[in-house]
Amino acid sequence: MKGATKRVLVIDDQPRVLEVLRDVLASFQHEHSYEIATTGSVADALDLLQRERFDLILLDMVMPGIGDPLLRRQGLDLMKRIRDLGVTAPILMMSGDYESRTEADAWIEGAIGFLHKPFNEPTIRERARQARPPNSPWPAPRHARRIFV
Repeated sequence: MKGATKRVLVIDDQPRVLEVLRDVLASFQHEHSYEIATTGSVADALDLLQRERFDLILLDMVMPGIGDPLLRRQGLDLMKRIRDLGVTAPILMMSGDYESRTEADAWIEGAIGFLHKPFNEPTIRERARQARPPNSPWPAPRHARRIFV
């Protein structure tokens, strides 16, 4: 028997990424089910977060509609706005860029982890299954399967 449903919000400006993450999260067979909401817009994300509660947020690092697009770190600006709303759900950052400074900045700003595109399915599974408050450790995956989008 499954326990309580976990609500997950995925924020990414690429429709294919939203589709893949929705499918991957929906396929997980954990002790609970997942209700997944997706949005490709900063404004829609902020609106959703003012009206609804989520247990986990997956947030892309590069999001048009906020911050300086040349820096390719708008997700950090959005994360600050989310926290300013009083939202305490764990935030897992995502990016196709492999810059260690970007990842470090996400951790410093309060992200619980960082997903690199293409995605590693076991990492997504563990992060979603064990969504915990900030500063909680996440187990490392034992084997990886890349999901290309």
